[in-house]
Parts: sequence; structure tokens; C-alpha cells
Amino acid sequence: MGYRVLILEADREQQDWLQDWFKNEFSVSVCALAKDALEQLKSLKPDLLLFSLDTPDIPGMTFLSVLRDTDYGRTLPVVAIAAQKSEETTLRLFELGVEDCVAHPFDPRELMARCRTVLRRRFERSEHWGTPLSIGGIEIDPSQRRCVVAGKRLTLRPREFALLEVLMRKAGRVLTRPYLLESVWGMSSDADTRAVDVMVSRLRRSLGSEASSLIETISKLGYCFRPPGT
Repeated sequence: MGYRVLILEADREQQDWLQDWFKNEFSVSVCALAKDALEQLKSLKPDLLLFSLDTPDIPGMTFLSVLRDTDYGRTLPVVAIAAQKSEETTLRLFELGVEDCVAHPFDPRELMARCRTVLRRRFERSEHWGTPLSIGGIEIDPSQRRCVVAGKRLTLRPREFALLEVLMRKAGRVLTRPYLLESVWGMSSDADTRAVDVMVSRLRRSLGSEASSLIETISKLGYCFRPPGT
């Protein structure tokens, strides 16, 4: 029970059901209101937040925006549960840094598997990440999740960092959207690849205009990290 999971779910029956499933594998805390979740996150410092978008006190998207503006929630892995998984909702969630999203009705075994994947990608895989890398004024150290651009340290969200690492380690190669979806998200290549475009756009904003120019869009294919002078 090494991992700590906070579940934000307003529906009591659903809350109990989720807690029963997760408590056998994780250390679980639950709350029904978004404002309570924000308070608990400060003290609990969970490894993952699982929350339903149907929060009664604060709209789900607003809650996520507030969460991402806090020091403790800026890089927190989040898995969302939506009433229905529309394209607009999914893209907005990815823009706000959600790691994964499921929609009702869902198989609890699938939800558990998705949460395990998020935690493994965020924590366990860090033990096997590669050596530090420096290209074109961008420096990354995967073991410390450290990114420095032009001498200034940046705070990247987990998936932004993972995307940047893949692009830099494959510098000079064209990486297709399905490839990036599988490599960074661990999702099937036939899933909605627009999530890749959203994440690349966000990564570019984080890097700034000069550094982001190294990430080239390849029409109809994907993206390529072009080292200076190539």
C-alpha cells in the first residue's frame, strides 16, 4: 500500500464503491467536496487524485484550474471520471494536465489498471529513466525531473516532461502522433491523437518561443525535435 490516492466523489454510493475497490491496493482517503479536496491535498500529499467532474460545490474544470495553480497540485497526477467522454471534454481535461479519463459506465478493473499505469509511469519508471541530456539550450535530468532552458529552471507537468524527453532522445527523427500516444500516454495508437497536439502546444508554451522552435510540426505525420544547425 505504498501509493496514496485521494478520491473526490460527491455521490456517497459511488464513493463507497470506489473506496472498496482501491483500499485493497492503495492507501485511500475520500472526500465529497472540491474545497475539502484542496485542503486535504495540502496535508495528505497523495500520489494520485481520482476525481469525478460532477463536483457539487465547484465545477470540475474550475477545480482543476485552481489545483494546477497551487504548488502542491501543479504536477500531481490526476485521473478524471466524466459522465460522458465527449471530444471537447477530453481535450479540455488534457489541457489541464489530466493523465487519463474514463466515462460512465466503466469497468472498475479497467479504472484500477489505468491508475496503476499512471503511477508506474510517474514514479516507478523514474528509476530507469536515462541519463541527463542537453540539446540546443534545453537540459533535462529525468532522475530528478529537472528541466533547464537557457539557464532557467522550468516546472513541467509530468506528461509535458515525458513528451519532451521522448522528443529529445529521438532528436532528428519524425515521431508520429500514434507513436507519441503510445510512448507518452501508454494508450493504443488508434485512440484520439488530438491529445498529442494539445500536449505539444502546452509544452511549447512552457518552453518559450526560442526553445519551442526546436519542436517542428511535420504536416500530416507528427513532430520532430530539430537540434540547432540541422
